[in-house]
Amino acid sequence: MKKLIWAILLISILSLFISGQADAQSPVPSPQSPIPNPQSPLVVRIDFMDRDHLAILAGVLDIWEVNHAEGYIIAMITPEQWSWLKLLGYPVVVDEIRTAELNRPRQRDAGQTAGIPGYACYRTVEETYSSLATLATDHPNIAQWKDIGNSYDKTTPGGPSGYDIHALVLTNKTTTVDKGKFVLLAAVHAREYTTAELATRFAEKLVNGYGVDPDLTWLLDYNEIHIIAQGNPDGRKWAEQGYSWRKNTNPAGCGFPNYGVDLNRNGSFLWGGCPGGNCSSSNACSLLYRGTAPASEPETQAVQNYLHTVFADQRGPGINDAAPLNTNGVFISLHSYGNLVIYSWDFTGTDAPNMQELRRLGRKFGYFNRYSVCNTSNCLYAVDGSHTDYAYGTFGVATYTFELGTSFFQSCSFFESNILQSNLNALIYAAKAARRPYRMAAGPDTLDLNLSASSVAAGAAVTLTARADDTRYFSNGYGSEPTHTIAAVRYTVNQPTWAGGTPTALIPSDGAFNSSAENAHILLDTAGWALGQYILFVESQDAAGNWGAPSAIFLRVTAAYGLSIAQETPGDPFRIGQTVTHTLTITNTGGVPDQFVLSVEQSAWPISVADFTPVVDAGATIQIPVAVQIPTTVTVGAADVAIVRIQSMGDSAQVRIATLPLVVTAEPDITNGGLSGETIFYFPLIHKNE
Repeated sequence: MKKLIWAILLISILSLFISGQADAQSPVPSPQSPIPNPQSPLVVRIDFMDRDHLAILAGVLDIWEVNHAEGYIIAMITPEQWSWLKLLGYPVVVDEIRTAELNRPRQRDAGQTAGIPGYACYRTVEETYSSLATLATDHPNIAQWKDIGNSYDKTTPGGPSGYDIHALVLTNKTTTVDKGKFVLLAAVHAREYTTAELATRFAEKLVNGYGVDPDLTWLLDYNEIHIIAQGNPDGRKWAEQGYSWRKNTNPAGCGFPNYGVDLNRNGSFLWGGCPGGNCSSSNACSLLYRGTAPASEPETQAVQNYLHTVFADQRGPGINDAAPLNTNGVFISLHSYGNLVIYSWDFTGTDAPNMQELRRLGRKFGYFNRYSVCNTSNCLYAVDGSHTDYAYGTFGVATYTFELGTSFFQSCSFFESNILQSNLNALIYAAKAARRPYRMAAGPDTLDLNLSASSVAAGAAVTLTARADDTRYFSNGYGSEPTHTIAAVRYTVNQPTWAGGTPTALIPSDGAFNSSAENAHILLDTAGWALGQYILFVESQDAAGNWGAPSAIFLRVTAAYGLSIAQETPGDPFRIGQTVTHTLTITNTGGVPDQFVLSVEQSAWPISVADFTPVVDAGATIQIPVAVQIPTTVTVGAADVAIVRIQSMGDSAQVRIATLPLVVTAEPDITNGGLSGETIFYFPLIHKNE
């Protein structure tokens, strides 16, 4: 009873305080104007008694961290809230270091010319948009920059100009297969610096790797990846100046700097409908303010409407209807912070109908970023009106929130070394599994693809090796995933199995598939293969019958033997009696190492050249000197034609001819009592096949 009384007092007093802020509204400023009536917020530690008590605190405070094991939260509060909490007898401890960092003015680093002041690694809204739009302009075959809606300020006349909400769509536009669908949303909460930058870096990695990295290439050939890097650009402009801005910039009902709607509480799926009613707030000054109605905000409308253009509705209408195992689609919303991968439901601790599949895929992500994998009820606090519950509840797709790192205003050094690469790897896996996320996450990963030669001559054999691993799951203490023995590994050429590729089995390298991680190999015979580049898809199956997401590797098939020749072009004059050394460049254009025989077919004047070259690797070049002596007996105007034949030792039909005509244009140089220096003369080179 005592606990209940204190909880009621807490929520009542704090709610009254927050409501009182609405009566002291100030004019809505421009994002570049100083804060009127500035306050200095505090970062504090507050102990809580149990989950019900936590839910009450979450409804009225700006909670940054939750430690369930030790029963405390880290929260940002105003000095007035600190006074009320102390009055109510709560043990509140100010974190002086975090408080100082929170209130530190934003200033550019020495020499900084781009990025958020003091955080050069994080692009501003304008820089993010410029980078992503440039990707689409420079790579129109795989990228499209789409306007999907407007921000609050853009829809509202008389204030700041606002922004369009954009999505970058990445896919090979020439492929028409059944593609996996993956939507990545970032920066819904404006102060969470890492999220937009991670989304932008992900886009850049995919585009720059297309045609270079085989895995990134097939991801865009067989998937649509939609990246909304700035889900709240109006609010982000305030956060770029150092304000701990979370919401959008709708000022209705509250004064600066407490106005706005929490876009991750504004979704129309069970808006304001979590059990207990403490997952969001009806108070306009609360950081968890859900707005006046479901999807009342233009940013929310833009995202929800766009999801309907990407995903099919694959789940029944009932709250307990599960999506089928062949559901297509992954939706990830990037937030910070907490080192968490959170799966639906957000609004309740009750298991989602696809909880087992959602948790399994989350543990795949956890393998890469080493985050805790959980739902909100067991590692954070309940949330209603979230984008992730909307995506799962409406379409049945696999949905997750990534809580990145350890701070809203994460340092660049920590972002680069601890967040970026591990989460890029997790996002790449999400794209791999997007077509069948509930099935592929159950199967083994295929790793360490290798070919004994990345380029082979047509008809040559090459060994493909791979590793199948069914153990790559991680939850950081939130349960374990069962693993199985590897049952099979297979490859297809140029198409994955679901797009019509014909599979061929690899064999276990140790003689039997009898463990949860196995090496496998096969000898590929390229007899009859056309010349060109191939992509090999390799996937693995466990003993339960689950096929995992494929990995890929490039193989180039070239002509068995081939060569080309080139030479430098020396200049005039050509003098009597001089020896000229010409460099002949021979390139092995075949697919195997080769040697080349050189012979003089014709030359009236003395000529010196090696009889044959050393072994030249496939694709390599070698330079051979060819020396011609102009006789002292000739006169100006004399001419000769030297012909050198170059022939492949591996294939006698591969021949090139170098024809070197020469005309003497000058008398000998007799300075210093005789011929001096090396005569330079011109050999125009003519290539032909024989």
